[in-house]
Amino acid sequence: MKVDQILNDGTLCALSLFLILIWAGVKFRLYAPPRWDGETAAATLLRLACGFLLAGASLDKLGDAAGFLGLMKECYFFVPDPIQPLTAVVIPWLEFFTGLCLVSGFRWRAAALVFCGLMAVYTLAISWDVLHGIDCSCGCFSKDAGEKMTGWTVLRDLLFLAMGSILLVSRRTFAALDRLND
Repeated sequence: MKVDQILNDGTLCALSLFLILIWAGVKFRLYAPPRWDGETAAATLLRLACGFLLAGASLDKLGDAAGFLGLMKECYFFVPDPIQPLTAVVIPWLEFFTGLCLVSGFRWRAAALVFCGLMAVYTLAISWDVLHGIDCSCGCFSKDAGEKMTGWTVLRDLLFLAMGSILLVSRRTFAALDRLND
């Protein structure tokens, strides 16, 4: 099974929901193993999941700005024409470095804020296209035509936004470069 197939089917939504439920169970004391900071561990899992998700999503777009630009012109009409080439270059690199910061824990709270901003913009853009019946590939994880925008795509991005929001309000995480000075 290809990585983009795993990212596009229900597996990723189920994993996202599972991570949110783990965090909720630990946060609200539904599950509290002895001598273990479960809230921090759950936040760490969310941080890593969001980081790998964003870095993985950028890989197909990093080397092909022209292909991503073509997809943007076809599907995302809210980006003004003069800045589309710049956007096609900047967005994949922003995704990659934000994902890298989340995985490494370097400035993870700022990276979580960028992650939430990206997910909010993606959710709004895909929602607009779905509501207006625009039939094209969303380009989220792959630029191929097999990744069509649907209501499930919007739901998936809302789950990602929820994951990032939980991470944003978390107090701390384990294994973060930011904690080296503590």
